[in-house]
Amino acid sequence: MNPTPSIGIPMIRAAAAVDVAALIRRQGLDPETVFEKADIDLKIIQDPYQKIRLDRFTYLLELAADITLSPHFGLTMGINQDPAKWGAFGYLVLNSPTIGAALRNLATFLKPWQSGTHIACIRDSRIFGIEYSILHPGVVHKSQDAEVSLAYVKNIVDRLCEKRVSPVAVHFEHSPISELSVYKKLYGVTPYFDQPVNCITFPLPLEDKPVLSADLQLFPVLRQHLVDMANAQPDSNDLVGSVTYQIRQFLPLRQSNLKNVAAALAIESRTLQRHLKAQKFVFTQMVEEMRQEQATEHLGNSTMELKEISHLLGYSDTSAFIKAFRKWTGESPGQYRENRKG
Repeated sequence: MNPTPSIGIPMIRAAAAVDVAALIRRQGLDPETVFEKADIDLKIIQDPYQKIRLDRFTYLLELAADITLSPHFGLTMGINQDPAKWGAFGYLVLNSPTIGAALRNLATFLKPWQSGTHIACIRDSRIFGIEYSILHPGVVHKSQDAEVSLAYVKNIVDRLCEKRVSPVAVHFEHSPISELSVYKKLYGVTPYFDQPVNCITFPLPLEDKPVLSADLQLFPVLRQHLVDMANAQPDSNDLVGSVTYQIRQFLPLRQSNLKNVAAALAIESRTLQRHLKAQKFVFTQMVEEMRQEQATEHLGNSTMELKEISHLLGYSDTSAFIKAFRKWTGESPGQYRENRKG
């Protein structure tokens, strides 16, 4: 049960499996047994940033549905998932300014979380929504995954609208695996089955509906962070590049420590330290250098407020960031920015 990614095999973040285990437990069963049958170590969900093979994850969903005698397992899981469990990606979706922006961000930034998958926004003169399909031929168990995914989109729209919203239409590639009444109760409409692609659509006017709960100051910080991460995907054979990538990913979450980065790379902390030392790198120095590099970049090339920059760099408050910046440069962030104008 090795979580290390294999070349050519699509992966998904372990965060996706957290709710699988929780839902199995709520049925009074032991999730470890189910995970073992899917060849997944249950301990991996302790770190949501680790990766699981997508074929094993989709098989896990099918097993969970069978063992719990719940053909609607995927529907239940998707409609109850908390997007915040997906870290910066989930927070970006929740803090998008409009419903349409939330779905566009979902489609745009899913790739670092789940590979081997097609997800895209669709739109015409009446509707907008999401289409979703697993493309990799090695993934054969798709039905429960599709039901999780479309229910998750419905869940997001309901949360952001702060009420239940009925879609215009729901399409599934597979045949029904639950009673039609179960689908109708969850979605408010009866889905179409055996369709070319999984998709869920909503009335077009909903696209521009503002998200009243969104933090519009946090949103651009999160989005820029995810853009930077997408542009900085490292070579899988480049250890230093991979560590740097993970440091940047964990910084806004204030979790950029050796344990988390090592877990994300599926190696032991001591092993990571040893390999870095062999290349004359020290992890704590790498974190500080990344913070300094990002700080000077944002101060010199953006209009971000100090509060936003300090959050992006993982500081608990702005004063801690200012103190660190003075130590690096001998200047305050404000002085640094002012001296580089003109």
